[in-house]
Amino acid sequence: MKNLLVVLGVLAVLATSCKSNKIGEKVKEPFTSSKYMSNKRHWRSVGNGTSADLGIAKQKALLEARKNLASEVQTNIKSVGDQYIKNQEIGEREVMEKSFEQLYREVLNTQLNDAVVHDQVTYKRENGQYIHYVAMEAHKKNLYRHMKRMNEASTSLNAKQKALIEKMVDEQIAQLED
Repeated sequence: MKNLLVVLGVLAVLATSCKSNKIGEKVKEPFTSSKYMSNKRHWRSVGNGTSADLGIAKQKALLEARKNLASEVQTNIKSVGDQYIKNQEIGEREVMEKSFEQLYREVLNTQLNDAVVHDQVTYKRENGQYIHYVAMEAHKKNLYRHMKRMNEASTSLNAKQKALIEKMVDEQIAQLED
């Protein structure tokens, strides 16, 4: 009987040690599936915020999601723009780069306000803290169309620069429609 208790005790210790990981317990956060990742038509991002006040947790999550979305959009548009700008003549390349950066900043500032909350969920922890997760998305086509309109209205670009940016934007829109 005593031996049986010892064997059961050893088995219990072994069973619990197999479950634990030296790194820590794996946590699955919400909004990690492909449904919440950027794709051909949308830029998407996820943010979370923690606070004892639910409103503050939601604000933090929304702020983080917008920041992540802006970063993703900026990186994408900048890389597309850089491909076109590097094909310019040396003297015009610098002017074109500054003009293009100004244009996409203006677009980001106005269009990210139109980004929508795709999904959200709130949890209350045992310690009373709220953790809020939010998933946001922005339509690529809408952003590129807005960029095209702002390019047409720009007074800081010459006709050649405007034509180059319009060509670039039209190609991006065409890729979205394939």
